[in-house]
Amino acid sequence: MKTLDIKIRKTPLSLKYGVILFLAIGGFTLGIFNMNNNCINAAVNPNEFCAAVTIGIQNQGLEKNYPPVRVPFVSESLENQNYINNFGSQVEIADSTFESISFMNQELNSNTSAGWWIVPPILPSQTRTNLNMYLGSDSPTWESWRDNGFYFYTNDLVTVPNSVNFNITDNLSLEADVMITNLNAWTCPTGTPAADTGFIIDRWDSDSGFAFGVECEEQTLYNFAQFEGTKVRSVVTTGYNTRYNLKAEYINPNINLYVDDVLKNTGTSGSLTTNNTDLTIGNNLNSTWVLNTQLSKNITSTNDIELRFNFDANDMNETDGTTYLGTVADVSGNDHNGVYSMDRPQTDYQLNISTFRTGIQNFVTNPELDKNIVSSGLNMESPGNENNFLPFYSLLNNAASTMGVPRQMLFAGVFTIISMITASVVLLATKAVPLAIGTYGVVMAFGFVNGFYDYWVAMAVVALLIMVYTSSKYMESNF
Repeated sequence: MKTLDIKIRKTPLSLKYGVILFLAIGGFTLGIFNMNNNCINAAVNPNEFCAAVTIGIQNQGLEKNYPPVRVPFVSESLENQNYINNFGSQVEIADSTFESISFMNQELNSNTSAGWWIVPPILPSQTRTNLNMYLGSDSPTWESWRDNGFYFYTNDLVTVPNSVNFNITDNLSLEADVMITNLNAWTCPTGTPAADTGFIIDRWDSDSGFAFGVECEEQTLYNFAQFEGTKVRSVVTTGYNTRYNLKAEYINPNINLYVDDVLKNTGTSGSLTTNNTDLTIGNNLNSTWVLNTQLSKNITSTNDIELRFNFDANDMNETDGTTYLGTVADVSGNDHNGVYSMDRPQTDYQLNISTFRTGIQNFVTNPELDKNIVSSGLNMESPGNENNFLPFYSLLNNAASTMGVPRQMLFAGVFTIISMITASVVLLATKAVPLAIGTYGVVMAFGFVNGFYDYWVAMAVVALLIMVYTSSKYMESNF
């Protein structure tokens, strides 16, 4: 330090103040504009949102691919605070690289917690995965209707009570927008003619009725349509996590199978018979999103929609948050409302929820906005709205999550060290103790503004330094 002091004394005064100015500008730039540097070419741009929540998922079981994880949110609170609109839009979920994560929200008008189902691509065993949910978008892109969809994992099912209106024997079509996520979720039998069949719409039994969906055989996925005893199918070529439209028509005796309005295969069948079974959606459909689906009749004349599910967030209501039961509204106007059941054990997951800022617009926050967003049963482990876009945040966050020390203590310690180093440089350069103390305070305040610890930590340290300096000057004047 003595050698450094000698060298600094010989440095021109303009250079000394230039270094200080450079440090100030650099710190200000990191604090305000760091997200732009992290979001270049990103799928989700945090700058378009006014608030954010970090959702930590600790998987205490085996590794899982595309598992649905239930996070209970009070949707009405989010809507009242303008974090989401009445369609469930203005919200996105992303991983640490800002790639979008699919999710299914529901029951927007509920004033109690209801399950939002988040579907990360992978949850490694015995590992915590952090996802960021961005809320309150000010971009016109997110002000429109959101295509929510229903994610069928394993043994999930929507049941529509039997109706004579489903006894359609000619001129009908089945249609859905679909996205398949994971081939490994299918059995895909090899060496046998049997197939692992998942139904999008199913009112077919013992070679009678109609159905269509996706099936896997010999490690190959097929789209298929089944009318009476005739099955028509085509290989799935759209790729995983890619949305496509699947449509099947029956115009006696012809069967047509379309993918994205392109005819893929044809067949013929005799007249359709009717049965008295319920209509189901998603039977044995594995790791597949159905974004909407409909049954139409009179397709050669009036083309009437008999049943349609959009699976919008405000169409779905959770009736039992323990066994994951709920209802789905039929938007065709024919009141064919469905009931869903989900087989999704959540015992392997531990959730940790914390909030953080996403931009300079949140330097001053209203504490009321952080209330009633999530259910009280979750572990709120952060003191404030942490800005997780600072350099080395992921390293510090991991240390804070695994070292067993209080989170604020770790971050406050790191910023204290940075403050001491910065203040020492300023003191050596200027010989002005008040300026050094001010620099120390600015760096500590920077940590508070970014939500890493409470304001009293910065105030206490700076107050202590001022007291020490004042007392030393008082003692000096008396000697």
